[in-house]
Amino acid sequence: MTQQDQTPSAAGSSPAADGALPGLARPGDPEPWELLGEKNVYDGFLTVNVRQYRMPSGRPAEWDVFGPRQTSGVVGGITVLPLTPDGRVVAIRLFRAGPDRIVTNLPGGVIDPGEEPAAAGRRELTEETGYTCGSIEVVGWMWSAASSTYRKYVAIARDFEDIVPIELTVDELRRELRTPGAMTGTDAAYLALDHAGLL
Repeated sequence: MTQQDQTPSAAGSSPAADGALPGLARPGDPEPWELLGEKNVYDGFLTVNVRQYRMPSGRPAEWDVFGPRQTSGVVGGITVLPLTPDGRVVAIRLFRAGPDRIVTNLPGGVIDPGEEPAAAGRRELTEETGYTCGSIEVVGWMWSAASSTYRKYVAIARDFEDIVPIELTVDELRRELRTPGAMTGTDAAYLALDHAGLL
């Protein structure tokens, strides 16, 4: 595969993006790959499909794509940056099977079928921290990975009404983000901090 062949197509051109993402095409974008077929090879908590493409050069390519279980109706998840009135961040410590260790994480989880991202953020915040918030703002979303159909939404929560189980200063959160292997969901944390004007 040549470097030209590896150039990604415009963001959102994947079939998983349903072609309904406005404003992502750019002048001079490379030509999208043509999807020829797709086969499911694994369907557990995550599903893995193998997609067959024809690249602009005419060469074939296969790509493994993963996402939520096909029958679950789930299309995304939510990560919440909880900010206390004194500017501290609510975080949690938990085991993650991928890193195979205890890591720092912002609260979040799966958006249930038919559930709005903001409602999912409130629910996950309470489930994981025992905390409720007066306001929550969804500030954006991203693909979970380059080969994933899973959308990761990001929200900022404020106006808390309960006791915080773990608090970090913003500087402490930055140190966690910069420590290799210390956190998961670092992309969502950075996006939330940026929207909060805290980078």
